[in-house]
Amino acid sequence: MRSNILWLCFGIFLLLQGCVNATIRPQKIQSQPTELKQRYFQAKTIAADGTIIAFTVYQPHLKVGQTGPLLLHTHGFGLSRMKRPELSLYGFLLPTGQVAKTAWKNGYWVISYDQRGHGNSQGKIRLTDPEKEAQDVISIMNWAEKNLPQLAQNTNGVRTGMIGESYAGGVQYIASALDPRLQAIVPITTWYDIVESLVPNGVPKGDWLSFLNLIGDWWNWNKFDLQLKQAYQDTQQGQLKQSTYDFLKTHQASWFCETAQAPQADALIIQGFRDVLFPFNQGVKAAQCIHKAQHEVHLIGVQGGHLQPFAQHSPLGDTPFWYIGKSVTCGNQKKYKLQDTIMGWFDQKLKDQTATIDLPELCVDKSPVYKFKDLDAKTQYTLNKTWIEPQNSQAVFVPIHTITELAHITGTPQLTLKIETPNNKVEPTLFISMAIKSGKIGKYAILNDQTTALNPSKKHTFDQVISNKNSASKENQAIELPSINGRLNKGDTLGLLIQTESIYYQKIKQPKIEVWISGQITLPKFWSDISNKE
Repeated sequence: MRSNILWLCFGIFLLLQGCVNATIRPQKIQSQPTELKQRYFQAKTIAADGTIIAFTVYQPHLKVGQTGPLLLHTHGFGLSRMKRPELSLYGFLLPTGQVAKTAWKNGYWVISYDQRGHGNSQGKIRLTDPEKEAQDVISIMNWAEKNLPQLAQNTNGVRTGMIGESYAGGVQYIASALDPRLQAIVPITTWYDIVESLVPNGVPKGDWLSFLNLIGDWWNWNKFDLQLKQAYQDTQQGQLKQSTYDFLKTHQASWFCETAQAPQADALIIQGFRDVLFPFNQGVKAAQCIHKAQHEVHLIGVQGGHLQPFAQHSPLGDTPFWYIGKSVTCGNQKKYKLQDTIMGWFDQKLKDQTATIDLPELCVDKSPVYKFKDLDAKTQYTLNKTWIEPQNSQAVFVPIHTITELAHITGTPQLTLKIETPNNKVEPTLFISMAIKSGKIGKYAILNDQTTALNPSKKHTFDQVISNKNSASKENQAIELPSINGRLNKGDTLGLLIQTESIYYQKIKQPKIEVWISGQITLPKFWSDISNKE
């Protein structure tokens, strides 16, 4: 309760502070070398379509002849920029703001900006449209080159990095695909495929969609673009429409990767396993895309991410709907402080400093994996035919494998499920989770809070919409489950937990379910010892 009050107080403060900040003109670029003093000021620029974009410029202390790279920082959905270094949500609390402040004090030019439709920026929210929000990033870099002195440059122009979480992460992938001046990006808990994230297998995450609408079009009053409003209303009806997909398909890294326009920056990606909005899979696919494009990429797996309001809880308490933690312990048993790791990454990429942190390509907190290939699902198990007829919201546990010694599993399960509905009854929506059933007490626990919805008809239609192809069969559905990361004790059983309702899909109402299921599941490797690497 105290955490929610804290967020409310900061929200009121952010509204009030927008009334008291005047815009200060930047200093003109000096023809003679000079020493720059550390300061910050408010500024604006006009985007290509005439929209005014507001931002705060943090000028570093630079000696005569010394240059500094540019770090762009922006905010999550519904929030606003770091307008002051202390008395602002990012300046006081959120980790990406803390990194931006550290960079400013270490000789970086920092620009923290309001995305269109947020804060003091004009325009309507288009949900990271490459022709709108991504172009705003380019406009800000253009402004910096024209107005800021002593910027570090290379053959492409100003040497630029970018950091931000959630909504601020999605725009990094796209802007990097469009402009090579972005050399180093740190997208945190964001999407690779926003359609897959919001409407997995064709079943909308109704509660999340409502929450995003609340903070996007009500908190930022009437800021949704008309096309986005229509897409939201259509999807809330329970089905992904072709018009919605056509609007959103270019607003995601997946489209750029699939059309040979991968991000051009090196990337340090941070993604969460408990994130029920943008699961860890999203970070894996983005990392694979950037790796394939032959740019350096590292992926850090944390426990946190987006937490569904009033359904999940943050162990830190101060950020109830989102968290990433302060450190991770990788498969090499090294502990990395996240903020130090990020700053070391930017120093290496934008200042050409020698790497001080030996970060593996894959670092998952408290997991033995350390390479992308360790996440692959390789071993197939048969799911015996099981009758699903839950009563009073009870779940059905389908066992897969019982552990004979302490083991760890990290990766992305692949499931092929045959669904047989007797007597041509209504096709069910099943909610599927990976779970561990304790060998000692017999109770089960869902891994990483993750659940996937599957309805044969909706999945069939979904496949038609996104690929113009029919699924092979409505009875045999091949899906990817959310990535898992967990430890199993001797005697524990890993299995599927199948339910007929979910706290993450509360809008779905359905009659009593009667269905047979069977199929195959392919799992990542079980690691018996954290030091046992192949």
